[in-house]
Amino acid sequence: MSNLRFDLPASIAVFLVALPLCLGIALASGEEVPLIAGLIAGIIGGILVGSISGSHTSVSGPAAGLVAIVLSQVEMLGSFQAFLCAVFIAGILQIALGIVRAGVIAYYFPSSVIRGLLAAIGVILILKQIPHAVGYDVDAEGDFSFFQSDGENTFSELLQMFNALEPLAMVISVACLLLMVFWQRTKLASSPIPAALAAVVLGVVLNEVAASLVPAWALGASHRVDLGFDVTDPESTMLAWNAWLTFPDFSMVGDPKLYLAALTIALVASLESLLNLEAVDRLDTQRRVSPTNRELIAQGVGNVTSGLLGGLPVTSVIVRSSTNVYSGSRTKLSAILHGVWLLGTVAMIPGLLQRIPFAALAAILLVTGYKLASPSLFLAMYRRGWNQLVPFVVTIVAIVFTDLLRGIVIGLVIGIFFILRSMERSPFLSEQRMPVQGNVTRLKLGQYVSFLNRSRILRTLEKYNEGTQLILDASSTQYIDPDVLETIREFRQDEAPKRNLSMSLVGFHQDHKIPTEKSYTDTVTPEAQQGLTPMSVLELLKQGNRRYCDGQMIERDWSHQREQTKASQHPMAAMLSCIDSRVPVELVFDVGIGDLFSTRVAGNVVNEDVLGSLEYASEVAGVKLIVILGHTKCGAVSAACQGVKLGHVTELISKISPMAEELAQQRNNADRASDDFVNEVARRNVMHVVEQTRQRSPIIDRLVQDGKLAIIGGLYDLHSGKVTFYDNAEIRSV
Repeated sequence: MSNLRFDLPASIAVFLVALPLCLGIALASGEEVPLIAGLIAGIIGGILVGSISGSHTSVSGPAAGLVAIVLSQVEMLGSFQAFLCAVFIAGILQIALGIVRAGVIAYYFPSSVIRGLLAAIGVILILKQIPHAVGYDVDAEGDFSFFQSDGENTFSELLQMFNALEPLAMVISVACLLLMVFWQRTKLASSPIPAALAAVVLGVVLNEVAASLVPAWALGASHRVDLGFDVTDPESTMLAWNAWLTFPDFSMVGDPKLYLAALTIALVASLESLLNLEAVDRLDTQRRVSPTNRELIAQGVGNVTSGLLGGLPVTSVIVRSSTNVYSGSRTKLSAILHGVWLLGTVAMIPGLLQRIPFAALAAILLVTGYKLASPSLFLAMYRRGWNQLVPFVVTIVAIVFTDLLRGIVIGLVIGIFFILRSMERSPFLSEQRMPVQGNVTRLKLGQYVSFLNRSRILRTLEKYNEGTQLILDASSTQYIDPDVLETIREFRQDEAPKRNLSMSLVGFHQDHKIPTEKSYTDTVTPEAQQGLTPMSVLELLKQGNRRYCDGQMIERDWSHQREQTKASQHPMAAMLSCIDSRVPVELVFDVGIGDLFSTRVAGNVVNEDVLGSLEYASEVAGVKLIVILGHTKCGAVSAACQGVKLGHVTELISKISPMAEELAQQRNNADRASDDFVNEVARRNVMHVVEQTRQRSPIIDRLVQDGKLAIIGGLYDLHSGKVTFYDNAEIRSV
């Protein structure tokens, strides 16, 4: 009960919105349908469906989207009693749909269409309530159709209203709007009295005051809520209550038309409920997800009961549900209580209800409509791009100019078109060129490749030039359409040989009947090594480091690279780096097997063994570049800065200590433990090792002088992952 202080005010707000809508929808459903049928559906939708439903926010009742269905099916079956039988059977069908878990269909509607539904309802509320706000109450309150029963349409009615303006209605609607805005922007928003109730009370008071002071200005019965019977006549009231006992006519159980009507009601009501459920879940501030199959069962029970007691079909309704959310409800208690208020007030105080002006209710619905179709929503959809914006706008226009279900279908068709268009454009997860062997390109297919991707795949394959080694990788693909497989086979057998393309197919499943073929080379070959220069190798390392920092590393077939390099190696660079576990050089430069010689020692210092390794890499293995790689926050450098003495480590860090002492003198004995000091010593140590390597190795010095080799320093930033390179003249970026 801790949520009662939120749910109680929200239930009153929903009740005030639901009352005229229940009556208006019944009125719009034709002369055969009594007004009380709308109230019965509203009460059942609140109390019964609300109790069974798993949704915390959805509110059920008679739906404007079913008005056309009710009109046509009542006419086809010949009586409202026969129609009630169809509603009863429709409820049974809905329960069956819930049991077989058909609610999953709700997850197949694009989010742009669902958002379009919300915005469209908001637009319709605004357009339909403006006439009521100015006192033009010709159209029924619950009629949301574009083409109205009086021959007008939504837009023509906006013009017609200027011929019948009611000054007091305009005063009431404006006053109620201002009150609600003021209420929600002040401390009153947290009070137990909902803004909607305050607005209704204000509207009733203004009309009653006008009736006392200036009777000619007061709003008559045609501008106020009408329950459909004379509340001052006890006999009339009793006759109205007898309508609750209306039972369905089961004499048509053998007529196929009855089952066709029931199937129509069940499918349409289920679809509308699922769509509204998905939409209102998006409005829920707590981001709760409602169980769709349970909702179908709840709606089915509601329609079985409504059919037995003389009510209209029940669905989840977005107007009431959104009002519920915006009024601050926390649980489904709000929906249940709104049904209790409908039952209690109609039974106990019908006279008071009939004093409520439509203008006051219009103000409430105008506020709800603005929240559903706020400018921020349109701006957000615009920022999402055309693929989201176009289905969103089309759904809104279609719903406004037709009805909810037709509009949803049209929006869904457009949404599916953009989905298919997107699928046609992106059959590949990635397209990567191997960095060393520049003529090797890996095309990785997406998870699902349909016939829609066929033309795109073919156009992609045809763009590669002669001599390209092409890898078509299906290792991440779960499904490939047979037409696509046939296209791949034909291109490999016929077109690839004509274009002198080497086409390797990897990752295809046995069911695809395409054998794996690896005819490509993505390691450094003798020919590739000979074609490299020190500067080209440096550029390859820089590119690899950028990919590493950006998270766009090359996907490699390690088993294939092992196979290619098992007989020989032809690395392009040698790396002297620190032993630190946080500096994995092969990852830092995004290289593969056979690309690097890697020597690691604490503080990346040089000694006889290291020199021997670098000389072997340069003279025998033919590397083009030696990189001395230090890193920030180096433990060995930090130990040298602080003069640590520890076994063999003492001799190692003595090679770094001179740089630390020199910097300390230059900086007047600055804090040797600071990151800035340690990192500066690390940079100087890198450059010192570059100079020492050339000075102590005539072999390396000769190769450098001949232009066959370069030696360069670099510093790896542990935070960003970026490597900054330096030459041996001064500390500066190359």
